Amino acid sequence: MERKSGRSVPSTKAVRPPDSLREIPLDRNWPSIPALELAYTELEQDEMFPRLPTQKIPHCLEGALAIGQEAAEGLTYDGDLGHWIDRVIHTGVRVRFAQQEPSSSGWVRAQYRPKPPTIEIYRSSLDQLDQFIRKGGFRVREDDLIALHLFHEWFHHLENTRLGRTDSRLPRVVRKRWGPFAFRERLVRLREIAAHAFTQKVMGLSWSPLWLDHLLLLSEKGWSRERIRDHFKHTVHRYRELLRSLEPTQKEDDDET
Repeated sequence: MERKSGRSVPSTKAVRPPDSLREIPLDRNWPSIPALELAYTELEQDEMFPRLPTQKIPHCLEGALAIGQEAAEGLTYDGDLGHWIDRVIHTGVRVRFAQQEPSSSGWVRAQYRPKPPTIEIYRSSLDQLDQFIRKGGFRVREDDLIALHLFHEWFHHLENTRLGRTDSRLPRVVRKRWGPFAFRERLVRLREIAAHAFTQKVMGLSWSPLWLDHLLLLSEKGWSRERIRDHFKHTVHRYRELLRSLEPTQKEDDDET
């Protein structure tokens, strides 16, 4: 008679490997917001935004998105992080990982320092993103989360070394007038809008990393999906009301040409 062993047999069930970030359907599980309206939320946070003439807002938003997308032409992240870190380093910038500095203010995921050119990626941000995605029932490749930070900050390096600053290529605002002289300031948030657009296109994402930042921030405040959806709807309504307010001005400009 055959005797059964009392030892447990390890499960042979295969563990599903982590998904690539582009395969995770975040935009099916969370409320979405169109690209221009999302960019508008970023520009509104600029210190100089109140001085920006309303009629220039759409041009600034569309211009920043286009700059980021055009810079991404011919660049495709295929999951090989080592290849891309090597390529980034060969453009003259160091890449280092660190825990977020306790003294830093605000919410910082990564930083680009121009002197010496350095990209710093904070492990605390990688952990936060990983936990957020796991709560949705998915596992994501850590390399993809690193790439999400890497490409954003690399864009800022490319601005400094090859492309020119986004906020220098788009309209500035008048901070002060002194007789016939006007002192103008850049809208620095345009750089962030362009960097998010660059990252989204290089990584082949169906959603903007800026949108993911909003989800993290609002969900950590305890907002429900319904409340986030209402917030996004309100933002869309505000931006479309702004566009409607410009229609008579646009018609007058067309009549003059």
